[in-house]
Amino acid sequence: MAQLIEKLRELLERPSHTSGMVAITALDDQSIERLMVLLCVTRDDELSCEEVFNCLDEYVDCLAAHSDLGDRQALVDHHLGFCADCRDELNALVSALQSAADDWPN
Repeated sequence: MAQLIEKLRELLERPSHTSGMVAITALDDQSIERLMVLLCVTRDDELSCEEVFNCLDEYVDCLAAHSDLGDRQALVDHHLGFCADCRDELNALVSALQSAADDWPN
C-alpha cells in the first residue's frame, strides 16, 4: 500500500501542460487514501452523478412510500454512500419537500 501511495504521489505531482499553462496538483496522504478507497468501491455498473440526480425525485418518492426503485435502488444507494455532492442534493430535495409540506394548509 505504501508503494502505491508513493507511486500515486509521484504521478499526481508531475506538472501537466494544458493550454500552455503548468498545473501542479499536490495531494496529501489523506487525499490519496480517499482516492484509493473510491477506486476500490467503484463498480462496473456505477451510476454517474447525472444519472443519480435525474432519478432523485423518484428516489425520494420511493423512500416516502417505503418502496424501492427496483434494479436501480442498490445502484443509487451505493452512489449516495460515497458521493457527498449527490447526498447534498438529496438532502436539499428532502428539506424542500418537508418545508413545502409544512407550509401546505391542512
